[in-house]
Amino acid sequence: MTRCTDNQSEVFDVVDENDNVVGKETRGEVHKNQNLIHRSVGVVVFDSKGRVFLQQRSSTKDTDPLKWTISASGHVSSVITRRVRPLALLRSDPDFIYEEAAHRELVEELGVSLEIEPIAKYICREPNETEMQMIFKAYSDGPFKLHPEEIKQGKFFTLKDLIGAVKKGEIVLSYSGKMALEKVGFIFP
Repeated sequence: MTRCTDNQSEVFDVVDENDNVVGKETRGEVHKNQNLIHRSVGVVVFDSKGRVFLQQRSSTKDTDPLKWTISASGHVSSVITRRVRPLALLRSDPDFIYEEAAHRELVEELGVSLEIEPIAKYICREPNETEMQMIFKAYSDGPFKLHPEEIKQGKFFTLKDLIGAVKKGEIVLSYSGKMALEKVGFIFP
């Protein structure tokens, strides 16, 4: 059995369908209970040719190991560091907390700091968990420094190449990754 490198004791806010905090729970618990909605972020990075950068998750991830997903993604921790827009985070608008998490994930997973643009916020229901996801878009031609505990490999794809790779079984997309790609216009037949 492959060891998991994700901290199962990390604490996340549990939210209702309107994104109001209603409690706290560990990563281990929210990933096995669909009723515990928790916050997550994703960043879809496009290059100057309009291609999207996707990553293959490492084999040590607790969810969707070795599946392909968007450029960078992660959870919104219940601990707020107030590194991004400190004065704005003091407001009650949780979208700034999502923005902080998105910046953190870009640096952690891809080794870059990029300007990001919010695209959509929605509920993603999977068989074992439910996330309140906020998706951002960014632009970069790289290069990226991929975090080896998080990412096995990464690659830029056109929509046509991505659809072909999925149809041929060369890659398997995570459910949440596919939803996020559709939110930025990469629609699958």
